[in-house]
Amino acid sequence: MLRNVSILLLVLVVVVGGTYSVWVRGANERAEADARPLFAPTILTPSVQIVNGQVLLYKATNVSENPRSMRLMLYDEQDSVPTEYKDFSRIPSGTTVSYAYTPPEGQLTLGETTVEAPKSVRAVFAPVPGDDPGAIRNFVATVEIMRIQPGVKGAPVLDAPIIVPVEHCNFEPRGFVPYTGGRWYWNCAPDMFPLDERWRVAGQESAAGRGGGGNGGGRGNGRGRGNPAPR
Repeated sequence: MLRNVSILLLVLVVVVGGTYSVWVRGANERAEADARPLFAPTILTPSVQIVNGQVLLYKATNVSENPRSMRLMLYDEQDSVPTEYKDFSRIPSGTTVSYAYTPPEGQLTLGETTVEAPKSVRAVFAPVPGDDPGAIRNFVATVEIMRIQPGVKGAPVLDAPIIVPVEHCNFEPRGFVPYTGGRWYWNCAPDMFPLDERWRVAGQESAAGRGGGGNGGGRGNGRGRGNPAPR
């Protein structure tokens, strides 16, 4: 009799444990699916210093089959608020839009020498607020440093452009879903660190089991934890 009761209790423990594992796995998958629409892909440039006479030319091409909108935001390197932005609404399929920008003048110090020069500027190609948060998946973008100089008999001559590298980053929520808090992070290595909700939860559980250390928590945040948000 006692043996039968022990077997029954063991079966109940196994069934309850298995049911709980399936429920947790399903909850994590639902959390990931709910969080995915909140991920906002962006295209960023580093802080770029140009010299007098040069201009920054930003280009974006809609490679999707439908009209898409995007926002170009320009920052100086000392501010988290855009100094200027430009919205491009319903760009037709296969169409390229461009925006030329000359930064305001400032002082540039190199070693012991200070000169007047355009301020450094960085750019973010982002979704238009209230529009599709995944819109930038439909764009390719380039940034070029341009200069026009006088040529023979005063005719203007366009120098060969200097291409500025761009970075593809995600602006991602962290925490419960649906998400209403303020914990958002940049992830500029989305291919190396996908950071879906299942990895995040597994990393936290692994770290908790080892007293807070380990690879689960460290790799889980990756480069996305390197920058405060939003900017």
